Order: sequence, then structure tokens, then C-alpha cells
Amino acid sequence: MLHTLNVRIKNMARWESNVIKVLGVIEICLGISLLVPALVALIYGEDPTFFIYPAPFLLIPGILQYIFFKSGDRMKPAGGMMMIFVAWWLAFFVTSIPYYLYGLSFVDSLFEGISGFTTTGISLIGDASAPHSILFWGSFMQWAGGIAIIMIFVFLIPMMGIGGRAFVNNELAGSDSYNFSMRIKSATGNFLTIYVLLSAVEVVLLMVSGVDIFAAVTMMLSTISTGGFMAVGSSMSDFSFAAQVIVLAFMFLGGTNFYLHYRALNKREFSAYRRSQEFIWTAIWFLAAAVVIIVILLITAGDVWSIDVGNTVWETIFTVVSVGTTTGYTIAEQSAWPLATYMVFWLVMIFGSMSGSTSGGIKIYRLLIIKSYVSNGIYKMFHPRSVRDVRMDGHSVSSDAVVSAVVVIVMFLAVIIFSTVFLLISEPGISIMESMGLSISAVSNSGVNMGTIEYTELSSISKMFIGFIMWVGRLEVVIALLLFTRTFWSDLILDIKGNRRRMRERKV
Repeated sequence: MLHTLNVRIKNMARWESNVIKVLGVIEICLGISLLVPALVALIYGEDPTFFIYPAPFLLIPGILQYIFFKSGDRMKPAGGMMMIFVAWWLAFFVTSIPYYLYGLSFVDSLFEGISGFTTTGISLIGDASAPHSILFWGSFMQWAGGIAIIMIFVFLIPMMGIGGRAFVNNELAGSDSYNFSMRIKSATGNFLTIYVLLSAVEVVLLMVSGVDIFAAVTMMLSTISTGGFMAVGSSMSDFSFAAQVIVLAFMFLGGTNFYLHYRALNKREFSAYRRSQEFIWTAIWFLAAAVVIIVILLITAGDVWSIDVGNTVWETIFTVVSVGTTTGYTIAEQSAWPLATYMVFWLVMIFGSMSGSTSGGIKIYRLLIIKSYVSNGIYKMFHPRSVRDVRMDGHSVSSDAVVSAVVVIVMFLAVIIFSTVFLLISEPGISIMESMGLSISAVSNSGVNMGTIEYTELSSISKMFIGFIMWVGRLEVVIALLLFTRTFWSDLILDIKGNRRRMRERKV
């Protein structure tokens, strides 16, 4: 029956456009997503119109686009990138609509939408008494944003051909998955299944630990996506130690390369975690950062013997994993921590977690590539005739991947510097430390504010700028900044002209 229906839909297609057809699918998904919090609103006796009103404006055109447009030739890189840019900003505006109908200003609504879908987790609502449906929407969009970033790197970008696969190889280079990227499209369903499975397991465990169903669901939505939006309570400190342990585990799983989950759960290769350099070094990095912060806390404490060592160790480990996976949950008042710890936390935020995960930041595998490259350079200084490849997990890394890693790292740092200067100008009363903290928080998608300034205190231009930086960081800087290059627009114009020429030739 489904096969027959699919054939009939294909026969109804009159025009050819990969971009319009895929955008139609995205519109349908966003329209259906709006109905989920509407159901939550009905369950809690709240007004569902915030979500019901905009749904038809997405479902109807989305269905028409899906029916009357068919997939054509392999998507070109420029056209595919433009589709990704449009899809992200379409999602941002759709996500912001319920907030605007709820009563937030346009700027605050859009900021909330960008923060949610990029899984940054910064919220301007700051009111736990807001309707359950609005709070659920913030968490649900983070969960959907986590799926979106996986889909972009494992499904949409491979559709673009050789250029697209280069991006995939770079994103999954830390997962022993070079050959896998060639057949990644067929495994997309498995990736999504794993995402949903981990989500379901976390909800069950949280409820068993004593968390009520609404808090458990919203916490799960913001954990596996490494978003960190708190729909219930002011921080994770409001919940039991058991709940904190569960959240810690799933933050780390969300920040782990999903290809490793795929190999462990679908292929029963549980040794994949142990054989992954990136997985091992991420754990080592988090542990080392936690040790350094604990030492700083002990050194700066006035009375060492008055410190609750067990509680300090736990708070530090939890915070490092939360910041490192760019989730942003807290169980301690970070603004009260010594200034020296800020530097460590900022490094942890910038580096992020693993490639192929829902976390933000530079990603650990890029640092490992640079480490291997530098080590080879030093070795060749003493052995000029030696030939050594940059290697990850037993595979040689291409020179293109090394260059890509360097470019991304440099661009991340450049965006942080530019953002810091911009915020110093747009917010005259802000300190350079607070400006840098806001910049790092936005570009890494961690959403952690370690300063005293609140996001609600920022001007509209600063909010919009930070929202833009969240998007730039979510697409790992380089991909987002392609939009501002002459080459991109030249290729896009050539693609459009080429498509028009092919359509005329087919009509003839």
C-alpha cells in the first residue's frame, strides 16, 4: 500500500528540484513538530493556539512541494549549501513563532529560536511558571536540532557529491569512518534509531530515579542533544544525585561520535570505543581539566580543611563534562569560582567533544590531527629523510583534512576575537572578560554564562549578533562563512543557470 502511494506521488511530480523537495520535507517536519507541544498544551489545559495557528502554513506548502517536485541530478555543493542555510533559518523563524505569540518581542523570540535549534540552550524566558507547552517547546526544539546536525553531516551533505563528502570526511575523521562516509546515507535510519533509543532509555532511568514525567522528558530532550535548557528548576542541583549521574552519562553519550554508537549497537563492536583515539583522548582531556580545576580550587581556598572534597570533585567533574559536551547544565554557582578556573572552562568549551556528535566546539579530533602533524614535523627535524603520515585510528589522514583542521581552528579563534570586540562596542559597560565569555559561549554552543551580566540585559543588536554567532558555531564556522564568499555566490549562479539550461533542453 505504501509502495503504491509512493509511486502515485512520484507520478504527480511535474517539476525537478532537489532543493525545493527537501525544503518541503523540512516544512512538513516542522509543521508536525508544532503539533507535539500543542498536544502537551491540551494535556495541561493550556492554550494550544501558539502552535496550531502556524502549523498549516508549513504543512500545506510542504506537502505541495513534496508532491509536485521530484529529485533530480546529484545536488551541487553551492546549491546544497544554500539549501542548508535556508533550512536552518527557516527552522529558526518557525521555532520563534510560538514565543512571539506567547508575548516575547520579535528579537527575543528569534534569539530563543536560534538558541534552541542550535542546541545552545540560552533562554530569555527565565520563568519556570511559563506554560508547560512553551517550556516543552524549548526542549523539544533542542532535541530536533540535535537530529538536524546529524542529518546535515550524514545525509544532506553527501547528496552534494565530491565536495559534500569532503565535509563528511572532515566531520567523521575521528571515528575510523573514512570508508563508511561513502555509504553513510544508507545508515541514516540507524543513526536516528540510536538517537531515539538513547532518548527513551534516559527518560526511563530518570523516572526510576524519582524525576516526574514532565521534568524527565524535557531533561532528556535537552541532554542527549547537548542543549542544556532547564525547563524545570533553576539548575541540576535541584535534582537528586542519581538524576545528576544519569544526566552526566547521557551528556557524555550525546557528545560521543554517533558512528561509535552505531558500531556498538548495530554491529555489536563494543571495542570501537576503546579503539577510538578521539574517544580515549576526550575522556583524558575531561579528566585532566577536572584535576586542574580541583587543584586551583584547593590552592585558592582560604581554609583547605573546610572544603567538602567529595562534593567539590563531583561538582567539578559534572561541570567539566557539561561544558565540554557544550550542554551547559550546572550544579554549582560558576560565577563564584576563581577567575583562573574560567580559563580552563573556556578551553574546554572551545575544544568541545567528539566529531559526529551533537556537541559544538572545535572537536577533539582536529586537535589530535594537529598534534600528530606537529609531532611529525618535530621528528623530521631530527630525521630529515623520514616519511611519516598524519594518522588517526590507524588510518592515514589526507593533507586536505590537515588543512581543514587548521582552517577551522583558526576561524574559531578569529570569530571569538571578532565577537569579543563587537560586544565591547555594542555593550559599552561590559568588561573584556564578560565579552569574551559570551563570545566563547555562543560560538561553542555551550550557552554557559560564567559572568555577572544576564542575556536579558543585552541590547537587541547584541542579542541578534550572538544569535548569528550561535549559528556560525553550530555549522563549525567555515561552512557558515561560505555564505560570505564570492566563490560561493559565483558557483550558485552558475548552478542556477545550468539548471535552467537543462530544463529548457528537456522541454525541447
